[in-house]
Amino acid sequence: MGDKPISFKDKNGNFVSAADVWNAEKLEELFNRLNPNRKFRLEREKALKAQED
Repeated sequence: MGDKPISFKDKNGNFVSAADVWNAEKLEELFNRLNPNRKFRLEREKALKAQED
């Protein structure tokens, strides 16, 4: 596992690294839940970028 900190247990009780638990999809979901305006800001920025192209 390298230098990943082990800080979570999976459903079988085995220790797993935080990097394996928090993948990109779960982080995105967490950030959007903690900051609901983030999702709207990202959509707005994406639309502005699409207009520029």
